Amino acid sequence: MDPGWLLLFAFLLGELLVVALLCLPMPSNEIRGRVVRSVASLWENRWIQYTVYLVMAMDAVYFYFVCDALTHPLYDFGILSPVEMGISCQQKQDLYYNERNAYISGGSIFLFFVINRLIDIQEKLHVHRETVKSMDRSKKEE
Repeated sequence: MDPGWLLLFAFLLGELLVVALLCLPMPSNEIRGRVVRSVASLWENRWIQYTVYLVMAMDAVYFYFVCDALTHPLYDFGILSPVEMGISCQQKQDLYYNERNAYISGGSIFLFFVINRLIDIQEKLHVHRETVKSMDRSKKEE
């Protein structure tokens, strides 16, 4: 595997880990707050931001070069082709390789936006639950 694709795949796995962490059900609002604050504070580090932006730029460039594998997959394999032609195993392997790489880079770009939205949603949920708890406490004291 090309080192660039290996880096993008490792980054995709890291993004999947963060998304899974943010989507897990939390036993309490305090733990949710800690998780969201830790992920948000991680993002505040400038070097991490620069690294993520660099990898996203690599993803965009790599996706541009392999996105044609997603535009006409059935024609490439001769399923919907009007001309009967034989495709060698090497050609099929190259087509699968490009398609796999397009999914890796496209998925990584998509998860970048999902992570940003999940952090925002989790922060709002944490604040809302804190507000509801403080209102319940004030009602009990009365």
